[in-house]
Amino acid sequence: MLNRDKRPHTEWRIIPQIEPSHDLQQAAKKKRLHPVIVKLLAQRGLRDQKAIEEFLDPRLADLPHPLEMGGMQEAVTLAGQAVLTGMPILIWGDYDVDGTTGTALLVSFFQALGAEATFIIPNRISHGYGLHVDLLRTLAPSNSSQKTLLITVDCGISASTEILAAHKMGFQVIVTDHHQPPEGISAADAILNPKQSTCTFPTEELAGVGVAFYLACGIRQYLRENGFFNTQRREPDVRDYLDLVALGTIADMVPLGKINRILVKWGMSAIEQQKRPGIKAMLEVSGLVNNQKNIIGNITSEDIGFLLAPMINAAGRLAEAELAVQLLLSPSMIEAKPLAQKLLDLNNSRKKIGQDVYSRALALPAETTQQKNCLIVKGDFHHGVIGIVASRLVEAFCLPVILFGQERDDQGKIIFRGSGRSVAGINLHTALEKCAGTMIRFGGHAMAAGMSVSEDNFDLFCSLMNKEIGKQTQGIAPAPKLTIDLEAEIEEIFASHDAQQSGQSFGKSLQFLEPFGPGNRKPMFYTKRAQLVETKPIGLEGAHLKMSFKVHGSVQKGIGFGLGKELAKLQQDTHSAIAYSPMANRYRNTLSWEVRVTGIQFQKEQDGRQEDSSNQQ
Repeated sequence: MLNRDKRPHTEWRIIPQIEPSHDLQQAAKKKRLHPVIVKLLAQRGLRDQKAIEEFLDPRLADLPHPLEMGGMQEAVTLAGQAVLTGMPILIWGDYDVDGTTGTALLVSFFQALGAEATFIIPNRISHGYGLHVDLLRTLAPSNSSQKTLLITVDCGISASTEILAAHKMGFQVIVTDHHQPPEGISAADAILNPKQSTCTFPTEELAGVGVAFYLACGIRQYLRENGFFNTQRREPDVRDYLDLVALGTIADMVPLGKINRILVKWGMSAIEQQKRPGIKAMLEVSGLVNNQKNIIGNITSEDIGFLLAPMINAAGRLAEAELAVQLLLSPSMIEAKPLAQKLLDLNNSRKKIGQDVYSRALALPAETTQQKNCLIVKGDFHHGVIGIVASRLVEAFCLPVILFGQERDDQGKIIFRGSGRSVAGINLHTALEKCAGTMIRFGGHAMAAGMSVSEDNFDLFCSLMNKEIGKQTQGIAPAPKLTIDLEAEIEEIFASHDAQQSGQSFGKSLQFLEPFGPGNRKPMFYTKRAQLVETKPIGLEGAHLKMSFKVHGSVQKGIGFGLGKELAKLQQDTHSAIAYSPMANRYRNTLSWEVRVTGIQFQKEQDGRQEDSSNQQ
C-alpha cells in the first residue's frame, strides 16, 4: 500500500518583520486596527498611502474598462444585437462552481434585459468537460435559417472542432473562458479570455465567472449607447451579480490581485446583504445565520471555500449541476430552500464517497501506482470526487497526483478519465502538453487539470508524465513548506476587546485583510511559549487533536486537524513550537475564535527551521 511516511518533513519559513511606514501607521490609527494586523500589512508590502487605500478600501471605480479585454468589442456587438433582435441565447457552462455561478450570472442578466436566455450544463460523468457535438445537436435551431447565440462559460477555448460543428447547426459562438488557450486560431465568432497572447487586459487571472461578469458589463454599455434603456426598461445594476463573482472566484482559487480583490471584496459584501434567495438559502442551511436570519459575524473566504462552494460543487459531482444554477436563479425562498437542502445533503454524501475513495486509493499496491516524481492512481473510483481526493493525496505525499476513474466508450473499450492536482513549482499543464500524444483530450491549469487516456496508452502516459515532471523538479523532490508571518503569542491574538484597551479586536481587524486565497494568504503565526492545558484525540481513529491553551487566566479552545499522530510526542515535549491561525467558530448563534494549530515543531526540529528573507505573499 502507499507509504505516507515517505512524505518529507515540513519546512517552516518565517518572513522577516518589516517596520510599518508612516502612512501605514496613520491609516491604522484612523481605522483603529489591531497592532498585529498592522505588522501583517507592512509585511505584505503596503507602505504608501495609495497602495494602503487600494488594499483596505478597494473601489469598483478602479476596475479596468470592459473594452480593455481583447475580443470584447466583437462579443458585445454579437450579444447586444441578439438582445436587440430577439435572437435566442444559450449559455453553455461548466459543472464546477466557477462555471455554474458564471452561467447563473449571464442567464439572470439576459433575463433582466428581457432576452430569451436558457442554459445547459453537461453532466460530469456522462458528458465530461466542455462542448459536446451530440448534446449541441439536441439544442440546435430547428430551422437552418434561424440563428441562436451560444455563449460558453468557463470552457470552450480548446473546442475548435465542436465550434465548427455548432456553426453548421446554426449557432453563433462567443467563448468566455480563462483556461490556457491552445496554439492556433479558434473558430469562435468572438473570444474573451485574458490569457490570449493578444489580450492586453491588466490581468490574466480572472476566474471564468469574472470573464462572464465583464461580458455583462460590456453588453450593458453597448445597449446603453444604442438607446435600449428607457423609463420602461431599467438598466440592470451589475453590482447585483458580484455575489456570484465572489463565489466562483474564491472557489476556483485564482490569484487575488488588485482586480479580483475588488470583485471579491464587494461580492462578499453582496453575499452579506442576502438579496439573492438561492444564496440566502445556502447561508441558512449552512448555519451561517442566527435565529433572526442575520449573518453571524462576517462572511469570510473560508465560509465560501469550505461551506458554500462545496454545496454548489456537489450538484455536479453526484447529480446534475443544473440544480446549482436553478438554486442561484431561484426567485423566492420557497423555491430556494428545498434546493439548498438538497445540495447540502448531496455534499454530505460526497464527503462519505470521497473518504471511501481516499481509503481505497491508499490501500492500492504501491508498485502499481507510485512513480518517482508523481503519484498516478487508477481504479474503479467515482468520477465526481476524484479531483477532491487527488487534492488530499497531494497533501499526504507532497507530490503531483493524478487520480483516474475508469469507464467504457461506445465500443466497449476501457477509458481512464482523470483529475490531477499539483504542488507549488510544478506546472501540471505544461507536463501534460508534452504528453499530448498519449491522451484523448486534456485541459486545465498549472495546479489542476483533467484528462482522458485509453487503456492502451495508459502505461506510456504514466512513464512520460513521470519523466516530464522530473524535468521540472530536476530530480529534487518538492518539500512541503509552511510560510509563517510572525511570532505572536496566543494571548496577543485572542485577548478580549477590553484587554486591548483601544482599537478593534484582532478578529474584527482581520476582516480588513479578507478575502484570503492565492496571492493573499491567511495569516499564520507561531509561538514557542504556548501553555497547553489539555490535549486529547478526537475524530475517526484519533486523527485530530482537541487542544486548550491558557490565556490570561482563562482557557482558549483550539484544534489540530490531522495532527493526532503527534499526540505522544506533544505530551512528552514541553518546549514544542506551534504554528497556528485564528479560526472563526459559529455555535448557537454566536461567533467565537479558536486556535487552529497547523503544525508542531518539537525541540530537536526547531534548529532546522529556516527564516525566509523574501517578502512572500
